[in-house]
Amino acid sequence: MGKNNRQRRADKRRERPRSRQSGHRDSTVWLGERDMAEILAFEAAEAAEHGNDEQFEAALGRLQALGARLLAPAMTGCLVAGLRAAWQGGWQPADIARAATKRLGRAHADLAAQVITAEAKTSAGPGIAVPEAWAAQLGQLAAGEEPGWADPVEVRAGAALLGLLTHLPVLPHLMPPPSKWGRHGKGGWRAPAGVARPGTVDTRMLSKVRALLAKAESTDFEEEAGALTAKAQELMARHAIDQAMVAGAAAGDVPCGRRIGVDDPYALGKANLLSAVARANRCRTIWMETYGFSTVFGFPGDLDIVDVLYTSLLVQATRGMTAAGSVRDTSGRSRTRSFRQSFLVSFSGRIGERLRAATTLATGEAEAQHGSALLPVLAGRNAKVEDAFAAAFPDLVETSVRASNRAGWVAGRAAADLAHLGPEQQLLPGIAV
Repeated sequence: MGKNNRQRRADKRRERPRSRQSGHRDSTVWLGERDMAEILAFEAAEAAEHGNDEQFEAALGRLQALGARLLAPAMTGCLVAGLRAAWQGGWQPADIARAATKRLGRAHADLAAQVITAEAKTSAGPGIAVPEAWAAQLGQLAAGEEPGWADPVEVRAGAALLGLLTHLPVLPHLMPPPSKWGRHGKGGWRAPAGVARPGTVDTRMLSKVRALLAKAESTDFEEEAGALTAKAQELMARHAIDQAMVAGAAAGDVPCGRRIGVDDPYALGKANLLSAVARANRCRTIWMETYGFSTVFGFPGDLDIVDVLYTSLLVQATRGMTAAGSVRDTSGRSRTRSFRQSFLVSFSGRIGERLRAATTLATGEAEAQHGSALLPVLAGRNAKVEDAFAAAFPDLVETSVRASNRAGWVAGRAAADLAHLGPEQQLLPGIAV
């Protein structure tokens, strides 16, 4: 080989790595820009979550300066990653929507619904065995088109939502997250212990109950409302007892959890009402004030009864509370808020007393039909619920709730005495049920 040929070949060898390096450098620059966009999105999110306005504006400005080519995929990618981390931490679609509403506002909840819907195209896409309850939550989200991130207001909302997602606490898993789902057919999703399973509750009975309660809430005639609510309670009580007897003999029957929204205003009073209804139906609750929901533990049929009865009683309580109108003290200052909060706290306490009395009555009547086997079955179910609740929330400390407005307290207790709960209109002399 001549010297010139050897020189040309050596020059080519030196040129090859330079070309590859040049191509690699271009790719690295692009990846670095994408990484920078995501870093800035997280910086803006952290600043928004901690209320650091100056840092938030700076990170947002640098992010928007990168242009739509980098901003849009960075925002969507970070939010989808945040959602998937939330699913792994025990959160569900409805929980995220409630948390966004409570912490950030309605516009942020709408954006959350859009991003959740976008994420579901992969995690809950065709062929994936999605849990029925999860699919129902996705269906209830009123989501528009996937965010385009061209609007600066939308970018700001997205950064705030990302801040919320990255600071969510870990919750007990009430159903498997998307990472645990299988595909349809063999290997598809199966409900493990402690997870609500579809098909365990008589949906026809619940439909009848909801229809009766809806009529009771809409009528202006007290006697008609009482008769309708009484029939609904009769159906619910009998269903709960019968289901307990059937499930008591079934192997593997376990309590599960459900999250129920507790909305402002007067969320404290509403959470107390839910707790009173749950206790009377052999369930336990924990209220997460910051995120706008309570977690209720119990058996599936009892959870359905709690959900339906709480909704109906909340309608009745709200009607009685607002009927009083605005309340002012002797100096003309508004006491409406303290009055209504105290009204709901008092209403909840009295409703709890009446529900427990009604439960005792219904249990006594059922015992006559089912015999001595009933009480051990109910006691065993209570113990299972307590154990499941304690395992999910081992470090809880219960606190008492006080009412600050005496007029509201008196009015709430009177309204609770008038509320219609069950088929018996007199449990004890002078106590309406």
